Amino acid sequence: MSVYTDGVHLIADSLDELHAFAGKMRFPKSWFQNKKREHPHYDLTTTRAAYRAISFGAIRVDSKELITIMQRVEEGTR
Repeated sequence: MSVYTDGVHLIADSLDELHAFAGKMRFPKSWFQNKKREHPHYDLTTTRAAYRAISFGAIRVDSKELITIMQRVEEGTR
């Protein structure tokens, strides 16, 4: 299981892993987004938060790869 970021969004292979990582990072719950038609993610509202996420082990990917990962995760939950 892994956690990924494009520098703006934080996603993971599972929701439990995502929340555990965000908790370790002490990200505010208000950064969590789970709206209809969106993949559950945390918004990284500052550059500092993005760098911290990477330093804690999030894998840096570009936006296109992030979408591919989100689609793969969603297919696995159906």
